[in-house]
Amino acid sequence: MREHPCHQHRPGQHTDACLTGDCGFCCTSLTDVASGECRACLRIVCEHCDSGYQADLGPICQPCTPSASASSATGELVEYRLCVFEFDLSCGHTVFVALTGWYPVTVACCDRLGGTILRGDYHPRDSDIDYVRGVHERYELRPEGTPPGATQVIGRLPRTDEPRPPDRLGLKGSAGRYPARVGATFSWDGSIAKPETT
Repeated sequence: MREHPCHQHRPGQHTDACLTGDCGFCCTSLTDVASGECRACLRIVCEHCDSGYQADLGPICQPCTPSASASSATGELVEYRLCVFEFDLSCGHTVFVALTGWYPVTVACCDRLGGTILRGDYHPRDSDIDYVRGVHERYELRPEGTPPGATQVIGRLPRTDEPRPPDRLGLKGSAGRYPARVGATFSWDGSIAKPETT
């Protein structure tokens, strides 16, 4: 999918390009159909991609709706924590990540730190998280055993802070605009990365 206008700004701060452009998933023109902001990934989606609307929570797009587990025949509901975080990463980017639960320790962001290739698939080296800001948090009842869903990077901005020394002895400093290290890509089997995976 091509880069969508919702990926070019901080979550929730939509511009006219987001609101009158194309759906964040199927590229349907939003001038022709009803649309709304997905409550999980915060992209503007059309009514076709909106798989469910609840008045107190808002729409949730189909890619953000986890499939129910086949083992949840009892109908027990469990509360899931759905969040959007803003991370300052050691690769020098600020990213917005939508996920279920608490934030991770590392995030695969870009190829700046290097990565590996196996059977033509490129896997970037994970970036450490220097700083965390909570952007959005809500709770939803889902059938017990529902998989948490994949961690999604929904936006990426360059860092603007300068590198600085650590505040306390033994801690790593912030990468700022410049990563603490850069890495080369290593191929495990001699293959090269397919264009769509880099």
